[in-house]
Amino acid sequence: MDIGAMSIDMSLARVQQSAGLSVAKKAMNSQEIAAAGLLKMVEEAIPEQVPVDGIGQILDVRG
Repeated sequence: MDIGAMSIDMSLARVQQSAGLSVAKKAMNSQEIAAAGLLKMVEEAIPEQVPVDGIGQILDVRG
């Protein structure tokens, strides 16, 4: 293989690696945003304070 072809192959590999990393970063950012949204939903679903007479109100007994 001559030097010109090897240079082109190395450049192509570098571009492919860069593109792969960019896609992975975008996927990680997307998952981070989704996880933050899920955590917010969980925090909102949990009552702030259980009333004194509210024994058993937050227990899921459905089977």
